[in-house]
Amino acid sequence: MNNWDDLRFLVALSRTGTMTAAAKSLGTNTATVSRRIERLSETLGTPAFVKTSDGWRPSEAVASLISLAQSFDGELQAALNTQAENTDSEPVTITLGSLPALSSLVLFPGLTKHAAMLDGVRLNFSDRMFREGLGEHDLVLQLHRPEQGRIIARKVGDLAFRFYRFADAPASEDWAGLGEAHDDQPLMQYGLDQFGREPKLRVDSLMALYRLMRLTELPGPLPDLIAQRDPDLVPLFSDTPVRTETCWLFYHESRRQDPGLRRAVDWIIRCFEDIAEPTPEAGAP
Repeated sequence: MNNWDDLRFLVALSRTGTMTAAAKSLGTNTATVSRRIERLSETLGTPAFVKTSDGWRPSEAVASLISLAQSFDGELQAALNTQAENTDSEPVTITLGSLPALSSLVLFPGLTKHAAMLDGVRLNFSDRMFREGLGEHDLVLQLHRPEQGRIIARKVGDLAFRFYRFADAPASEDWAGLGEAHDDQPLMQYGLDQFGREPKLRVDSLMALYRLMRLTELPGPLPDLIAQRDPDLVPLFSDTPVRTETCWLFYHESRRQDPGLRRAVDWIIRCFEDIAEPTPEAGAP
């Protein structure tokens, strides 16, 4: 491959999975991305990417090239951010992919409480549900340990879940839950067993589920953090099991020395430390 610029197209498509998203991240159009990938495939003598139901996935022919390009891109970004920290440059931008519930319940409160920790950093929050890997993100926060690869992963905290209902809600044989993609999760299985039927209503995120439960007064699975902030929520059954999920943060290993990334990581850890600290009992002095 004689054109180093083709590496940008390789990395962009491998991160985003779609020609449209890759074009947007590169500031070009879909036809240009398609043409570059097709030209690279002709040079290699084999398809560079394979179309799947989840989008475009790199073939074995370009896996090593993408790995090298991602490392170079990360090291370059780390060097630029180090340079920016030593000058009066604009704040560095860090894109953080996270479940909406983790952003709303854990991170957003820290934007004011620990604002000083983010001096010189501009955060872009992005809702991230199921996609594996970093994608277009500098950092990813999720509820399961990421697959092994050229990443640095660390446990940042735990989130407890259980079934809740609203205290004054009438008894119901129905319940609300998450989308079918979540049905293999323990709390969704618990709901299916207890009610003997699928949820009457489904939504894709925990924050949407909470709003739905409040409007319909149906019971459903929620993080304890939401119940701590809403006194009308009570456990559905006295023996409702608690499910604890571990929250993992990860980023590419080439960003290890990136000062902007380190600040964001330290800030996220501090936000999780806040929710781990005991809160005063209601009415306590």
